[in-house]
Amino acid sequence: MSGSRDQDHPRLRSSKNIDFNRGIVKIQPMKLVQKRARPYSLQDMLDIFECRVEVWQLGPAANLLKELEKRKPGGTSAWAHSAYSLIAMLLFYFEMIGKTLNSRSPKPSLDFNHGFCDVYPKFNPECKKPTDHNLPAVKAFRDRLRNGLYHLGHTKQGLFIHNEPRSVYPEDFSVDEKEIPAKFMVNPHSMARTIIGHFPGFMSRLRDENTELDDLRSQFKRFFKDFHRGS
Repeated sequence: MSGSRDQDHPRLRSSKNIDFNRGIVKIQPMKLVQKRARPYSLQDMLDIFECRVEVWQLGPAANLLKELEKRKPGGTSAWAHSAYSLIAMLLFYFEMIGKTLNSRSPKPSLDFNHGFCDVYPKFNPECKKPTDHNLPAVKAFRDRLRNGLYHLGHTKQGLFIHNEPRSVYPEDFSVDEKEIPAKFMVNPHSMARTIIGHFPGFMSRLRDENTELDDLRSQFKRFFKDFHRGS
């Protein structure tokens, strides 16, 4: 893992539920739930889901990111060694949105692939079916990152975590195929900012009344109600 560079850290986006930059919760998820009457409408489901994700998942990740970026790498502060924890906190995101994007969910590998390629469409530019066969790079990242951290407590061999400037590695996830074997790289700092920034667009699609997105909304309701017994 290479050292962090001195660089400007742009402010995180705004949210009605939480101030990501100051770490202040505006709407508490459980209080929001108590205010909504059952059975929930689709709007209720979307509001509750969005609040839970932003306050309970993305909010803590944003605060960890800020603490990490205050520290010089290799120091004695625990925050200086928290990049793995930041990745682990955010890897849920791909499978979570993938359960809505993947009409055949639940199948963890496909859920992950759907979500990952929604956030990073460059890994599936031809919009192929997001199977492991069609997306070997996504499979490789999932195995090295998700499976490594969740199953082994550490990323698997061939995965390098860094915080190099964009001029060196412009993408959050990149593959250097010039090396043998190929070198897989991830920047948890920029990954966190990308995921936090991606979520409003995902929610906008779910709230869009365009009939072309009816299947997406139907799958979300299945995700909310059947998978988690949310109503």
